[in-house]
Amino acid sequence: MVTKKRAVSAPGQLTLGFRCDRGREYPGRVSNIADAFKRLYYYLYTNSESSRAERIVSDLSLLLLFKLAVELNSGAEILSEFIGGRANSDSAILPLLRETYPGLVDKRDRFAMGDEALRQSLKILKDIVLSAAPAHVLGDAFQALIGPRLRGDKGQFFTPRSLVRAMVRTIDPQPGESILDPACGTGGFLCEAYGHIAQGSGSPGRIVGVDKDHDLFRIASALVRVTCGGLGEVYNRNSLSPTDWQHESLEGEQFDVVLTNPPFGSKIGVKDKTVLGKYALSHQWVERPDTGKWKLTDIVASSQDPQILFLELCVRKLKPGGRMGIVLPEGVFGNRRTAYVWEWIREQGAITALLDCPRTTFQPGTDTKTNVLFFRKNTDDSHRPKDMTHIFVALNCGHDRRGRTHLGDGTPYPDDFASVTKPTSSNDGKWRNVGIDHPHYLVPRYYIKGSVAPDEKAIVAGAEVVTLRQMKDSGLLAVRKGHEVGSHAYGTGDIPFVRTSDVNNFELSGDPTKSVSDEIYEQYAPQQKLRPGDVLMVVDGRYRIGATALLTESNHRCIVQSHFRIISLADHAPIDPYELMFALNLPSVKMRIRNLVFVQSTLGTLGNRLLELEIPLLHGEGPWQNRVASFRQLLMKRDESLAHLRRMTATEYDL
Repeated sequence: MVTKKRAVSAPGQLTLGFRCDRGREYPGRVSNIADAFKRLYYYLYTNSESSRAERIVSDLSLLLLFKLAVELNSGAEILSEFIGGRANSDSAILPLLRETYPGLVDKRDRFAMGDEALRQSLKILKDIVLSAAPAHVLGDAFQALIGPRLRGDKGQFFTPRSLVRAMVRTIDPQPGESILDPACGTGGFLCEAYGHIAQGSGSPGRIVGVDKDHDLFRIASALVRVTCGGLGEVYNRNSLSPTDWQHESLEGEQFDVVLTNPPFGSKIGVKDKTVLGKYALSHQWVERPDTGKWKLTDIVASSQDPQILFLELCVRKLKPGGRMGIVLPEGVFGNRRTAYVWEWIREQGAITALLDCPRTTFQPGTDTKTNVLFFRKNTDDSHRPKDMTHIFVALNCGHDRRGRTHLGDGTPYPDDFASVTKPTSSNDGKWRNVGIDHPHYLVPRYYIKGSVAPDEKAIVAGAEVVTLRQMKDSGLLAVRKGHEVGSHAYGTGDIPFVRTSDVNNFELSGDPTKSVSDEIYEQYAPQQKLRPGDVLMVVDGRYRIGATALLTESNHRCIVQSHFRIISLADHAPIDPYELMFALNLPSVKMRIRNLVFVQSTLGTLGNRLLELEIPLLHGEGPWQNRVASFRQLLMKRDESLAHLRRMTATEYDL
């Protein structure tokens, strides 16, 4: 049962006027919507007069709104006349759209495609009941369809529904509270927050979404209309522009809850001086050498990343005591150059929780690593609570890097976001309460020490545990960097230039096309000082960080890429290279390596945090003895076999 209510809307804004009864079951399968949307998009791409994704999506948004209007306004006769060829889009579709959505469609709107393409498109949608479908199903299908095609170049990427739900559950919006998303996309946070409150038989206060993209504004308006009824408002505005908030229903408004995933990326930096001048975080900050504190200056920066400005905007839009959940690239959480951001944040309130997202969260749309900040604003200037930070580290997000949601055997891909709830003292098994030891380093997983599984505990029981820094400071090992030789040196000789892709299963498999000359080798050999027994570890890159290989008599004459650290044990060290290799590849140590990696945009690095790594000294007698001996024997035999094979195939010919 859908009831209709008229609503008056200002230009560029929609006050939602329809309510869809809760508990109504959707008659079709979820996959039907996704399949129909894909068929529709590719039909439009093939048959419309425009192949530009933006133009096709604009037509698609109008088409979906028309289908929804037909369902909500008993427009079956209009649809039948159009499909039957007795009316055209100007006389049938557009008038109904303008009547139903006065704030979304005006006299200037036209379809780029012809009437015949529209008729065939509506036939594809014939069996889909949009008004009865859950809003998140429509949002998921629409986002999966247009996400990679439309928004990547704008730095805006759709938030996976499982993460949206996790953030809403963490914030836990209550009945009567107002909610804002200043970069609302298709309205996922707004719809989920409404549903969260409605599940408890409550009703939220004001629900407001803003998005700069007009087509997404249309889609968000339709989805929020179905879900939230007359409680929602969606605006087509530039949230970062102070003048765009000077609307009679927006100016000066603050909210109890802000939930958002803003656009991010240095390539889309904000450069408008009239905008930058309004934000404290778009000014230059200087670090005081005596205190290490940061000081705001009067100098406005020439550019600022949009996510930084959105962070300040969201804090401003919170009421005193209000709560915020915001997705940010990991680079904001651990970059020394953005330390001033965290000083400003702490002046405004307290960090209440941090959610570490898997790298695959926004793939395949983008490889950018993200985390989520949860924040509570001060109630007044005199009450500034300290951070009480709960940490949740998610390893799986419900899909892989290609977007596949099921494993090879057909089972659903694991999703740690599904277990995220509001952090309390009683759910320590999921959230962990930690203290932030480094005030400007807030990468969540850094503060989670790896737990040791029972089978591993049995192996390392009784072993002394030390950090690599302790060993280095005691002269028991040395750590050196690799080098870059430059592509001009590739193929000039027979000396392997070892790159991260050459490390597999603890061995080196050098690419002969990247080998260099003896002259190049002699240039770098005195600096790298490679010798048998040195351990190579990947410390920079995208996916191989933590991979290790052991140099031997048969392969130590090489040059190592800069993405490696060369770990050399002293002759009097308490462990040998094989024991070091075994320790570095224990599951708990590999997990800690992962937790020490910081991802700036798409590239990760261990940096000096490598020296914080703790390893057990597995030497001599102990429960580890047989396992380490077997590991050593396997590596030694393989090295001998590989060396023998290389001698047998020493002669090669170019094709």
